[in-house]
Amino acid sequence: MGMEKIGLLEIEDLSYAYPGCEEAALKNVTLSVRQGEFLLLLGASGSGKSTLCRAVNGLVPHFYGGRIEGSVKVDGMDTVTSTVSELSRTVGMVFQDPENQMVTDSALSEVAFGLENLGLERLQMKKRVEEVLASLRLSDIRDRSINELSGGQQQKVALASVLVMHPKVLVLDEPTSQLDPISAEDFLSQLKALNDELGLIVILAEHRVERCFHFADRVAVLDRGRMTFAGEPSEMTEWSRGKRWVPLPSITRLFLDGKGIGVPLTVKQGRLKVAEMVPPQVIADDTVAPERPKSRRKEKRPDDRPPAAVEVSGLWHVYEEGTEAVRGVDLVIERSEFVALIGENGSGKTTLVKHFNGLLRPGKGKVTIEGRNAKGIEVAELARACGMLGQNPNLQLLAATTQAELEISLAAMDVPRESWGALIDDTLEMLEIEEFRDANPQDLSCGERERVALASVLVYRPDILVLDEPTRGVDQGTKDRLAAYLRRYNSEGHTVILVTHDIEFAAECCDRVLLMGNGQVLADGDKHDVLAGSLFFTTQYNKCFRGVADGVVTREEASRALGVLP
Repeated sequence: MGMEKIGLLEIEDLSYAYPGCEEAALKNVTLSVRQGEFLLLLGASGSGKSTLCRAVNGLVPHFYGGRIEGSVKVDGMDTVTSTVSELSRTVGMVFQDPENQMVTDSALSEVAFGLENLGLERLQMKKRVEEVLASLRLSDIRDRSINELSGGQQQKVALASVLVMHPKVLVLDEPTSQLDPISAEDFLSQLKALNDELGLIVILAEHRVERCFHFADRVAVLDRGRMTFAGEPSEMTEWSRGKRWVPLPSITRLFLDGKGIGVPLTVKQGRLKVAEMVPPQVIADDTVAPERPKSRRKEKRPDDRPPAAVEVSGLWHVYEEGTEAVRGVDLVIERSEFVALIGENGSGKTTLVKHFNGLLRPGKGKVTIEGRNAKGIEVAELARACGMLGQNPNLQLLAATTQAELEISLAAMDVPRESWGALIDDTLEMLEIEEFRDANPQDLSCGERERVALASVLVYRPDILVLDEPTRGVDQGTKDRLAAYLRRYNSEGHTVILVTHDIEFAAECCDRVLLMGNGQVLADGDKHDVLAGSLFFTTQYNKCFRGVADGVVTREEASRALGVLP
């Protein structure tokens, strides 16, 4: 028997601690990745996924400093003794925050930037750039300013700028966190094609495992810096049994709870499993889904009803370069509603909600917040009624500690100082970030920073809460706790408006869904009606039980549907 071929990427007994940190971010990690392998890297927020990704391309330790032991070798190069520039020709990396790796003004110049630094011949450079722009469907935004692109569009530009370098190893840290379901599926399918057809190693760190679990050849799980599992996806399901929390697709977790019925890894496998179990007649929707509330969106509001939380009339917003981001939207969100806005990247979701707290002003039309015309109200005053968490938490974090961050919010909202202590303690406990009270938010992982930014809004308990992609970089356990908190917050009389591409999270939280497209509201109604009527903007549970129990969109409903099958 011949010797086993050495992997293109070899990590041996790797330990690493960031400067000033006693606790190591990585602890004795050993991993070998072979040519053409698709490795899925999983773990809770702060488990070390991003740090391991940075170690592969040399940012750890060259950029971050700190203490490192063990070795990382890529295509024979030691990442400690090789420069980041040398490694960049072999390893390409797409970060969690795409804006952090943008260095030019336009999408086209960003994609060409790396090749220009290599001094590539002009005709060859143009060919590579045009090829990658076309493959990622970016040709129509090639001349747009980076600052005018949606978060999802920025992520695709970041990927293009890496792929154009023709790396042997592609490392991606949460690359689909800002992509809509259709774009994410397209994005990941293209990654898999590169992996299959070009032999490109893909190392993908993700929290939304529903999107990518079936693409992986192997899965590696990190827990507090240690690698606790490395094996095939099917092996991981058996390893997961009995454990409190394991990052698995929602369909897999659903069937994992069953007894002797097999464990599907994909929706297709789940549908086949359900087809084997289904009785001659399909399950009635009312056995699995609650009664739909009567829609009041089309009804005229009675004059004696209290003002709506948000009322939008004939709203248009056109950006300076001419993009019509919102086109004639009419919308009423009543007090105490829980509403999710979904839709493709660039459909106008973020532009719409930025009008609710004055970050944007109408080009045409009117926005009313709790009965007051937003046009004449300062942003600081609107924020007291309508708190907003934006897509990029880094833009909302200004203080040197988490405690100070929350105190700034309370002071800005004129909350009486005597209540600060209890509000801060309750918020930190709810989001499980007490341990970061005295930490600098900029030193935390993306998911941890997301929770700190969310805390800075939740701490003053606004009447209207707008969250734009709050689950970006957040693990499933944290999402479950956040969903429970938001439901409770909503039940106390607050209005919650959620902008998200995380359809599973939206289904678990909200009551009403608005589907946007081309700057307009395309569908508006009860979540069961909107999600169950969609081919792509729906949950894995709905896809699995469609035609058997069409009303299923949540985990609880899927469990009930599974329970009534033989």
